[in-house]
Amino acid sequence: MLTIQLAIWNANGLSKHKNELQAFLRDQNIDIMLISETHFTKKNYIKFNRYNVYHTMHPDGTAHGGSAIVIKNNINEYRTEKIQATTVVVEEWSGPLTISAVYCPPKHATKQDEFEQYLKILGNRFIAGGDFNAKHPQWGSRLISPKGRELWEAMKHLNLEPMSTGEPTYWPTDRRKIPDVIDFYITKSVSKKYLKVKSCLDLSSDHSPVLLEFSSKVIESEKPCVLCSKKTNWEYYKTQVEKTLNMFLPLKTENDITEAVEHFNQCIQQAAWNAIPANSTMRKADESSALVRQKIAEKRQIRKQWQITRS
Repeated sequence: MLTIQLAIWNANGLSKHKNELQAFLRDQNIDIMLISETHFTKKNYIKFNRYNVYHTMHPDGTAHGGSAIVIKNNINEYRTEKIQATTVVVEEWSGPLTISAVYCPPKHATKQDEFEQYLKILGNRFIAGGDFNAKHPQWGSRLISPKGRELWEAMKHLNLEPMSTGEPTYWPTDRRKIPDVIDFYITKSVSKKYLKVKSCLDLSSDHSPVLLEFSSKVIESEKPCVLCSKKTNWEYYKTQVEKTLNMFLPLKTENDITEAVEHFNQCIQQAAWNAIPANSTMRKADESSALVRQKIAEKRQIRKQWQITRS
């Protein structure tokens, strides 16, 4: 089955994230990366192995705003003060498909006709994604902002579809501000049956990336992760729990209790998964080393703590 793996992300300055983005492109097997707020100027140069970088700077040429696409394709640019987009056309199994990375600065009151002007030039079949700085419940935001209302009216008029997980993508450092959805995709003439969107916390900025899988065949819903099945070997499960569960962990402090709960959960889960015959499950091969996987897990845990506490 042919697939195209896309991702959108507000980098809040791309140059400083080069190394982690290179790892992200490899680990997530990204084909096309749509990036907002690159902060590029004429002096910037960035390169990734096996990828070409096409970017659009802010019209005044200073280090703010801008967008970029990381891909191996030809480039066409569309640029105004209010909508900064980098656009490419790719050939896939159904014909030409326009892909556009978008950044809409928050200070501008972009109107419906201005959104329509940009969206119309993308053609009859496209996927546009990025930081629109627009809020509307149609793509999972908790409220409607003026820009979100204008964008939604433009989308209705042009018969366009939003694609989002509905989970927050913007995590403001100010604790008084509430996380919300402002990074999402807009599609035209691409059925949702062939698309799958999911959240990701691997990259570090005040925005989290959003992944989009575009498949040549209908994407079936994944089965939920379960601890047991009809083929579970319960005797083996019992033996594994008895071997791995430590019943003598100290429970004197809050950290002791947290570690004990985590240890208990890990023992139960691992024993249950080990008790299911290997041929009944299919696990994706992981090319990363054990150390890299450990560091990624630690990073996700720390980032989750920051999203909750802002500390």
